[in-house]
Amino acid sequence: MRLAFLIPSKDRHPTLVRWLPSVLRAAGRCGAAVLVCDQSARPFPALPGVTVLHRPDLPGLPAARNVLLAACPAAELVCFLDDDTEVAADFGLRLAAHAAGDPRAAGWGPVVELRPRRLRRLFRLAQFGALADVRRRLGRRQDVASDALFGCAMAFRRDALGPVRFDARLRGYGLGEDLDFCRRLAAHCRRRRPFRLCADLRAIHHNATANRADPLARGRAKGRFLLWLARRHGGGNPATLGHLLLALAAAGSGRGQEPASWRGVLAGVLPWLW
Repeated sequence: MRLAFLIPSKDRHPTLVRWLPSVLRAAGRCGAAVLVCDQSARPFPALPGVTVLHRPDLPGLPAARNVLLAACPAAELVCFLDDDTEVAADFGLRLAAHAAGDPRAAGWGPVVELRPRRLRRLFRLAQFGALADVRRRLGRRQDVASDALFGCAMAFRRDALGPVRFDARLRGYGLGEDLDFCRRLAAHCRRRRPFRLCADLRAIHHNATANRADPLARGRAKGRFLLWLARRHGGGNPATLGHLLLALAAAGSGRGQEPASWRGVLAGVLPWLW
């Protein structure tokens, strides 16, 4: 099965230099292609085994992912990786085995974020309807059906994508474009939880982004994201407003891997107040 690893990146050449070798090792063991869409002003230098698309004109991550997808029409399996994601040497081999052995699934990925029991309990109490996210309720690496994959390492069967693409209207490297894509793809597949999180797919997301420590800024981002998610995916549910209020309260609780302040969450929902 022809596999392509697709990596969008912008202004992070040192990060690519550090973690791209792990992707090349995995690609070498299964004969996969490796493509990088570099949105930096200065192009990433060419490396053996890597195709670099220099596209500083693209406005954000979703647009870069669409360009990468269009650049590998022969790939039957496409795996999107963040530039700060390290994968195991057997990642491609195991991914191809899952795709060959599970023809009904549309996508696969590893569990890359684990949360303690208190946080999982908080998400169970605060996430409902369109705002529910099974990824936020995982406490261990496991095999489980899912309606979303972790954006830093997610693979899809090419023929399952159909017309579904990433929403290029989402500019920058934002919050939630991967969840939105998975939601729309699941609706296209007309199946509940068409993806699988796989314990034997090993990857580490190194979280090279350094701008997530400010609780006020994170609150604004989370508030904007939750409001947008409720509007886009929860419009047909009369209970969405209640679900949104619960999710906003949880986001502003100061808990989580990237704690946000309630002032920031409120500013994200009601920017005219600030």
